[in-house]
Amino acid sequence: MLLSLVLLASPRPVVAVVDVSRPDAVYEDVSRALAADVAAALGKVGLDASRVEEDELPQEGCRAGPCLEVVARARAAQALVLLDANEKGSVIEVSVMALRGSDGRPLAAKRYVSGASATKALARFARDLARSLGAADGGR
Repeated sequence: MLLSLVLLASPRPVVAVVDVSRPDAVYEDVSRALAADVAAALGKVGLDASRVEEDELPQEGCRAGPCLEVVARARAAQALVLLDANEKGSVIEVSVMALRGSDGRPLAAKRYVSGASATKALARFARDLARSLGAADGGR
């Protein structure tokens, strides 16, 4: 019982979701919605996740390490999740990769195709990241 109270009282790990999709790879509103879906899935497993708005990033985008470091510090994020979406015909291929906010080391990654099967793949990614960050419930 005491352990449960301690775990509930501990702060939820903060995760920033950054859309790094190329503008010519997928429509901006589509990749924005996909990033919001990722943040929601991470929230379901006990992480404090939110999408980084475009106006919080340099105009040329944010793919390089120094830019990501600035985002991690500004958000006090324990992890950054990079989302890269690419439209291929009638489907959208999505890659998500989580990096530790303090040093950029990889924590979890997943590739999936948008649609019905994406929910399970995204939930698995979220659980893996929660475990890596030591979230209270590990997504259970």
